[in-house]
Amino acid sequence: MQKFRTWGPAVILIGIATALIMLMQWKVGTVILGYDTFFHFNRIYDAAEQLRTGHFNYFMSNFGYQRSGQMINALYGPYFAYLLGMLLWLTGSWFNFQLLTGFLILAGAGFSAWLLFRRLHVQPFLAMLGALIYLSQNFITYWITSSAFLDWGAMLLPLAVLSGLTLLNGNPRRISWGLGLIMAVLIEVHTLSAVMTCLLLLPFALDGWNRSREKGRYLVRLGLNVLLAVVLTANYLVAFVNIALHNHLVAPFAVKSLRTGAMHLLSPNWMQADVGIVFIVILLLQLLMLVVVRPLRRLNYFLTGVGIFFFYISSILFPWRTVQRLFPFLQHFLQFPSRFFSFAALLLLAGLLMSLTQVLQTPRFRWSFGSVYALVGLLAVAAVMLGMRNVKIQADNNWNSGMRPPQVGVYTPIKHRYDYYQPGVTSQTLKVDFASHDLARPLLTERRGMTDYLPNYSGRTNVKHLQQQYQAQIMQRNRWVHKWVDESGRMHVTWNSPQPGLVTIPVVAYHDTTVRLNGQQLRRGKQADTSHYQVTDIGTVQVMQNLGTNRLLVTYAAPFFVKGAVLVSLGAWILVLSWGLVLMLRKVGKFTKKRMS
Repeated sequence: MQKFRTWGPAVILIGIATALIMLMQWKVGTVILGYDTFFHFNRIYDAAEQLRTGHFNYFMSNFGYQRSGQMINALYGPYFAYLLGMLLWLTGSWFNFQLLTGFLILAGAGFSAWLLFRRLHVQPFLAMLGALIYLSQNFITYWITSSAFLDWGAMLLPLAVLSGLTLLNGNPRRISWGLGLIMAVLIEVHTLSAVMTCLLLLPFALDGWNRSREKGRYLVRLGLNVLLAVVLTANYLVAFVNIALHNHLVAPFAVKSLRTGAMHLLSPNWMQADVGIVFIVILLLQLLMLVVVRPLRRLNYFLTGVGIFFFYISSILFPWRTVQRLFPFLQHFLQFPSRFFSFAALLLLAGLLMSLTQVLQTPRFRWSFGSVYALVGLLAVAAVMLGMRNVKIQADNNWNSGMRPPQVGVYTPIKHRYDYYQPGVTSQTLKVDFASHDLARPLLTERRGMTDYLPNYSGRTNVKHLQQQYQAQIMQRNRWVHKWVDESGRMHVTWNSPQPGLVTIPVVAYHDTTVRLNGQQLRRGKQADTSHYQVTDIGTVQVMQNLGTNRLLVTYAAPFFVKGAVLVSLGAWILVLSWGLVLMLRKVGKFTKKRMS
């Protein structure tokens, strides 16, 4: 009963807030289409079909991405893709899947934030209200409105900070093994989130090392956590390095200006790059608290200082134009500096809640206790209502145009609105497709080709022209061939030819791809002949076909050390999860024994 009194009210409040926000989509009755929806839906569908059929291929997309064999999941959160694929398989429709994952990300963000705030000794009711504020922010709800994957990283961020707190004491024995574990989870979910979280935890590690009396042991314990993360994510790290070294991959799209994607201080809250009134109040109030109340805990100043730094680099106040000139790769890798805002928001919110907890613990401030609860309560209500508004606006934006297809994502220019879909697609057909149990059908309505992580054989850095090649060589060519996947995860392509000659097959070949035509092994060459195949700028296979029926067999022959890394990673996860289960059972056993005695 005592345990329920601790976490029960938090469960109820977080559940209510999550249900209110998801109600905005449930009322619409269909999926919300964002800029990244089709990209992520394809890779999640590919994983779901592998689980359903049992025809696994860790590297090739044999079901998603036009069944092109394009490498995505091996280079982008592989294990998490399979987890989401399982949820899709179990829910049976995209609408149910989006509702479920939306609920999970909101509730997960709320609970992880609540755990962090309680660890910081925030007053229990303030911790619950703070959790509502965090889960309602646009960097969490943006998964629902635009399928942005960074939001899953933001959901896990409070757990990363929770582990980072163990670094500050300086005692190497207090450094939690959860640090390596949460970093491994972040890498398996979203690599950019993991890299950014490393940057966040850097001042924690430096401060702890500076205060440590056992600096050598401190670094060893920190290094062991890094080693744990590396072993757990060997499947991703080794595969990515091997593929990147032997292929010139097409990078995600480059933004024209980093500054354009930074936070604007005064603009509507429902856009990604906006601070919003709730966090403007939180920032100003915490700065006031530092001056008036002067928090007693050094940790408050530390968290607030790191939070202000991340707020600065997430905003247009930071010299992003200069940074872009010096480090142009950030246009592909970071894209939007506003992504740092979730780090700033969490730390500033934590600092404010700690300051207000000190106020509530100070007798001379007794006159203000009611105002403290009222203020944080008002911020929580406003945050939840704005979260509901975020979802409602994008839901209405998708389906308020009658028979016309919905606009895809808040960043999609209006001029591309109707170029996004195949001819004849309407709002009604999209609704029907996404509500059906044929999970592949709605994915074929998109016209935009997804060129991310394709092998770029064009020799050009500007890859805009590859979009048209994807449409012509993969999307359109799919109509003339039959594809199927065998139990070993190999792609079979058959087609009939009225005459012999060079033909483009809508399947992508990478460095370690193997190709067999009509039973004969082919090698890659500059020109296709009876013993060679050639590739286009985007890696689609071109062969010399025979008259009549032709059969092509395509698979990816990963090097032995890549396969070994995957096995090591799986084994490490099994051991870690098993040990966690043992510890949990021991804890339950001790609690039961204590109750019985």
